[in-house]
Amino acid sequence: MACGESKKEKGTTADDIKEEVQDVVEVSKDYSSEAIDDLNAKIKEIEKSIENEMEQAGKEYAALSDDLKAKYKEEKAALEKQQKELEKKIEEYNQAAADKKAELEAEVEQLKNALAQSINAFQKEMAEETKE
Repeated sequence: MACGESKKEKGTTADDIKEEVQDVVEVSKDYSSEAIDDLNAKIKEIEKSIENEMEQAGKEYAALSDDLKAKYKEEKAALEKQQKELEKKIEEYNQAAADKKAELEAEVEQLKNALAQSINAFQKEMAEETKE
């Protein structure tokens, strides 16, 4: 048998090629569907995580004295603005076509990380103020 030849009879038909192409398309669709499902699950996890973190920060803020609440009011508002931006990007992700989801997932991840860092900094500042 020469290089590049298959054991199959030389009679490859258009139907054989069509069947192979359909198999490849089906496998690709299955893979894409699984990848999108994984991304969707990751986005839902990000959404829940941020909701929990914001809820915790809100509880800590609510426990502050009125003077400290006034001091941190603007920072809390900035966090809420960041959260709205993240929610908007997640909504954009949810409405996007499959080929755009991976790109948007990266943007969601960046916004989530920035918000998480802001929440942590906010919580540290409030904790330090209550220690004094």
